[in-house]
Amino acid sequence: MAVTLKEVAKKAGVHPSVVSRILNNKADNYNISEKRRNEIRQAAVDLGYVPNISARIIQEGSFGCVAMLLSSDSGKSYLPSHLLESIHDELEKNDKHLLLTKLPDAYSDDRSQIPKVLQTLMADGLIIDYTHQVSEEIIYQIENYTLPAVWINIKRERNSIYPNNIEAGKIAVKKLVETGRKKIAYVTEITYFAGDYLQFHFSVADRYAGYEAEMKKAGLKSRNINNNNKLLTREKQVEYFTKIFMKPDRPDALVLYWSSLAAPIIQAARNAKLHIPEDLAIITFSSYLSQNTGLTINALVEPEIEMGVKAVKMLSQKMKNPGKNFKSQAVDFSYLECGSVG
Repeated sequence: MAVTLKEVAKKAGVHPSVVSRILNNKADNYNISEKRRNEIRQAAVDLGYVPNISARIIQEGSFGCVAMLLSSDSGKSYLPSHLLESIHDELEKNDKHLLLTKLPDAYSDDRSQIPKVLQTLMADGLIIDYTHQVSEEIIYQIENYTLPAVWINIKRERNSIYPNNIEAGKIAVKKLVETGRKKIAYVTEITYFAGDYLQFHFSVADRYAGYEAEMKKAGLKSRNINNNNKLLTREKQVEYFTKIFMKPDRPDALVLYWSSLAAPIIQAARNAKLHIPEDLAIITFSSYLSQNTGLTINALVEPEIEMGVKAVKMLSQKMKNPGKNFKSQAVDFSYLECGSVG
């Protein structure tokens, strides 16, 4: 049989209300010594007391929980470990836990496919990590649901937190121009994206837009290396870039959409007997994971931790102000120096 709050209070020799305040981290406004708090916590551990979340819901009208909604297509829900950890840790500071759930990507009118969190009240708020190709039906389901919701890593006019890709594209060009580079080319992620870039994540268009705007400002000619908008297998990429580097009009600097392009480009530069950064400077967009696993080129690192923290803070404000919309926030990238620019 479950141990009750009263039994913990009896063992600790205090009133049940004192036990409740201590175990729910709400004792800061009361004159209870740290020693006494530890004694009460130890009494709860000794008896095997487990808080009753159902009682908390009834008393406070709160689940102490925030749900994160993902797409069933992992390519449409970017969730690196630092982003997930920052959301989790920031919720912990607010005495809330995180629940993960998925929305079918191939949505139908069959209501059984809708996640339980969108059918039943079981969380206090919703963080949506569904980054592109979001159907109007999915948006309707979310925006007409009663839970306060915040979008993450998607560019929307309101209620979203997203990385400032346009500004980061500009910064990359500025860093290269400062070193005297004039033939700066942009390399699109040709392994996964081809054709109509607008159907993909907004960063595909925004990073190039930032690059192009800063090149124009510097009086330089833009160049997009994209294999004529056709996908290129990894096996063919070294050969492809080697040919580019062997030509008289080769670029003297590159801005890469993503760090996965770095390895074939570095090998191609070696094939063409180019030295980095003397002959070829490189800046890439990257994640914290690439930084922590030995990235060796300069990078604009996605603000994964900052996005997670800001998403939770915006959602907290929405939960306090139901029905209120908040202006979306663009979060800046950080710049990592690794010696590939000079």
